[in-house]
Amino acid sequence: MMNRRMMTILVLGALLLALPAVALAQTSRVEGMALQGDFLKDVSGMFTYTSQVANVGNLVYGELGNTNSFATRDRAVGAVIGTLWDGKMGTWAVHLHEQRPQIGQGTGAANPAPGLLGADPNTNTHSSFDLMWGKKFGTTSFGVRVDRAFTSLEGDLFTLLGPTSLEKIEGDAIGPAALNRARNVFGFGAGLGFEMSPTSNAEVSFKYESRTFTESDSAGTPGGTTVSEDHPTAYQLAARTMWQWTSNVMIIPVFKWYSYDLGIKTTPGATVSSDLKGWQLGAAGNWTLGSNDLFVLGVNFAQNKLEQNNVAQEITETLMPQVFAALETHVNSWLTLRFGARNSANSRIELKDNAAPTKVVFKGSDFAMNLGVGTKFGPLQVDAVLNDDFPHVGPWFISGQNTGSALFPKVTATYPF
Repeated sequence: MMNRRMMTILVLGALLLALPAVALAQTSRVEGMALQGDFLKDVSGMFTYTSQVANVGNLVYGELGNTNSFATRDRAVGAVIGTLWDGKMGTWAVHLHEQRPQIGQGTGAANPAPGLLGADPNTNTHSSFDLMWGKKFGTTSFGVRVDRAFTSLEGDLFTLLGPTSLEKIEGDAIGPAALNRARNVFGFGAGLGFEMSPTSNAEVSFKYESRTFTESDSAGTPGGTTVSEDHPTAYQLAARTMWQWTSNVMIIPVFKWYSYDLGIKTTPGATVSSDLKGWQLGAAGNWTLGSNDLFVLGVNFAQNKLEQNNVAQEITETLMPQVFAALETHVNSWLTLRFGARNSANSRIELKDNAAPTKVVFKGSDFAMNLGVGTKFGPLQVDAVLNDDFPHVGPWFISGQNTGSALFPKVTATYPF
């Protein structure tokens, strides 16, 4: 009787763990392995390598959000359909995001590049609409993507609401005139994928974004001040190959080049230039273990450089190298467990003030590890990033302890058809 009760508790605990599993997973699968999605064959790669949209098949997914703060955020619903008009018009995809994803990514929380400065500095996190199209031409695939996120606030709010209300909106009453604020991000991307041999293929993709903003304390009246972007350009160039080295080992080299213009122009006033640029070169081996388990081991070399205030200040981050590893194992037909980690074996951050001049250099490593789980409910696959404390405390009804935060910080569901 005691053994049966214990078995029931263990099964219930496994069910609580159950949250995608196979190669049609999504962003939670990648994050649960602490990987950069470029080094893994996964559906979420279509956001970086646009030509991939022609090859993922038909699916509907739901980004159920993450709970790293008090509210669930970064949710989305999307669909990829390749059977419209019997596929003669290519594959179409639509993505509806609560928060604008980082450049070349499927969510706003996934960094497009390694390092502390590898995150997209975009501050327009308002909802966005993405439309993608792709088509196969023999052994070649082509894909394009168009997306936009915007918000604006215009009008004579000072007159309409009074100075107290204006202070709540702007944070500081800047004059008895109109308040105007606007953010707009318009992106366009294109990608090409092609087979180089029966055992290898390559993908290259370019993503361009125009990021504009305007804040003013007047509607063009004399004496008003307007703050806007200096140049709106941001772009990312990404390329990778997938080479089936042996029957159970795939090698994936990756190259990226990216740039974000962060300059600010004040009228009347001065223009302050600033930009973030970087590059990445890395490779990973994907080992198939047993029937369908996966082990990933790879290395990254990368550099990010932030130049501020007309190059008066510079921050340079260098990863030479960053090593990463992850395991995905299918415990049974419906439960998958994952864990992964990354560590910069030689991380260097240099802060320079060219006006002083002064310089500070930090050297060290930056270990990070994630856990993940996955399961299937019929055709529905569900992935989740698992709370790091769960393996030690288990479910509350077993240990009497809790993890102190959400059991599953991030969850994604995918329905292929």
